[in-house]
Amino acid sequence: MPDLLIVREKMRLEGKAAIITGAAQGLGRAIALEFADQGAEMLLADIRAEKVAAVASEVGERGGNAVSMSVDVTSAEDVEAMVRKALDTFGRIDVLVNDAGGSGTVGVQHIEDVTEDMWDSIVDLNLKSAFLCCKAVAPHMRARKSGRIVNISSSSAKGHFGPLGTSAIRLPYAAAKSGIIGFTYQLAKDLATDGIYVNAVMPGFILTEDGARVNDRYQELSADEQADMVRNVPLGRAGTPEEIARAVSFLASDEASFTTGTVLEVTGGR
Repeated sequence: MPDLLIVREKMRLEGKAAIITGAAQGLGRAIALEFADQGAEMLLADIRAEKVAAVASEVGERGGNAVSMSVDVTSAEDVEAMVRKALDTFGRIDVLVNDAGGSGTVGVQHIEDVTEDMWDSIVDLNLKSAFLCCKAVAPHMRARKSGRIVNISSSSAKGHFGPLGTSAIRLPYAAAKSGIIGFTYQLAKDLATDGIYVNAVMPGFILTEDGARVNDRYQELSADEQADMVRNVPLGRAGTPEEIARAVSFLASDEASFTTGTVLEVTGGR
């Protein structure tokens, strides 16, 4: 009986080097694990050094290759150091995922209660950070005439009616995540001739893992409030971080060969 020829299916991101920001928990962690399963090597960045190092260890346990780094993505100096480390480690940057962000830790619903400091900190964390990271990696991608950038927006960009739910300082968060959309549309057009693809993923109500901020806020809600959040999703359930991660890995891959300047909504129909 002749030997069987076993052909291994190539992983979606095999041979790619990526930077993922906000990788210590939630969507960033899920994206890192998905990228590991798809063959990418990664620099995982987050301001929380111990938590992001733990995710890098998880990647290693799955057979992947990741290094971690504590980075304040609102600091141009930190971002430039992050890019230098990625280049020193991998020799190139094929993919950038701008996941760092959040709506803060204190619930604020009314505009008159939003201070300038609150506004600046939320907008900087979600929008300025994406600008700084893209600015830092673009010259390296342009030199190679190749690159993939995936920005993470949110269904909050469309606004939400009623209680805060799992949001904290909702107004600047919605503004920043809406800004991510315009930023993505324009940057995609600016970089297309350089072979650089720029897209965004818009998550809806995603229930992250235990210990992550969104999950913690969800658990603090009453049973009626939790039911209302699910009721507003046409598919009738919360999404999972893994479902977002698979959308990101598609946009980061060569499978999305004619897709740039797109916002992929992963919202369960909301």
